Amino acid sequence: MKAALAALLLAAAAPSAAPHVLRAQAWTASDPALAHALTHAPRECVGPLSQPAEAGRALFRSPGLLGGPAARLGLSCNACHSNGRVNAAFFLPELTNRAGAADVTSEWASKVRGDGVMNPRPIPDLAGVGLRPTHGRLADPSLEHFVHGVIEEEFQGQPPSPEGFDDLMAYLRALDANCAGEVSIGLTDAADDVRRAIAAAQRADAPTASALMLAAQDAVGRLVERLPETRFGGARMALETLARELGAMRYSADVHAALDTGVAGWSARFDAIVAAIAPRERQTYFDEATLRAALNRRS
Repeated sequence: MKAALAALLLAAAAPSAAPHVLRAQAWTASDPALAHALTHAPRECVGPLSQPAEAGRALFRSPGLLGGPAARLGLSCNACHSNGRVNAAFFLPELTNRAGAADVTSEWASKVRGDGVMNPRPIPDLAGVGLRPTHGRLADPSLEHFVHGVIEEEFQGQPPSPEGFDDLMAYLRALDANCAGEVSIGLTDAADDVRRAIAAAQRADAPTASALMLAAQDAVGRLVERLPETRFGGARMALETLARELGAMRYSADVHAALDTGVAGWSARFDAIVAAIAPRERQTYFDEATLRAALNRRS
């Protein structure tokens, strides 16, 4: 499992021979709106987040929370539930035969719940999920029990640390039903995903900090893949180096000591790279037109 997750951390940085421009293409409906779907997301329905909810937000976006083929592909909770809402463009043939739906009893994702039948259901919006009396097709009255089942049975993931699970629940309960519309996926938000995961790791217990450092590594990978190799080769290499340094901190004997001694210098270098990219953001795959052109060249 660790090897599979490590392999996907920098998969986004692979050369242009890769079958996709962005990893998320693997689970996004390929239609004329593909570039828009990959550069926009539903608005995240949250106010100011508590420290536990911040950690839960990072875990929600990390493939490390899931297991099996889903983790190896790079799927996270956020892949189906973009910003805690619905990814209407979600389309992974192993899990669905129509966009915006998923088969929660797929044998591809789980040998525990797999029933051998393709029977996808609409992906639910998680805004307001903490206020609902029941959850899922079996009407589970406990959100905690339901989420454990999704992670450990539906996707065969390892149980999160107790603190990490509580953090995830705090994020889910922080999602508010009162927002609408969509937002663009930009460099600032992508960089903030990295920063927020690292900040949460500094406040977490050791097992949860390790999971959050993995989330931060994956967030760096998501940023790297948005940078065209021909124009941003130096920035990509520098970010890949920083991702490996996060991995070294994560696997150190004392993750908190590693963060205490290393994160300030790490963050300064990360911020400098992001600042250098920012004036040229329109040349990256955060820009819809730039991404569309790259997708057309690859098709």
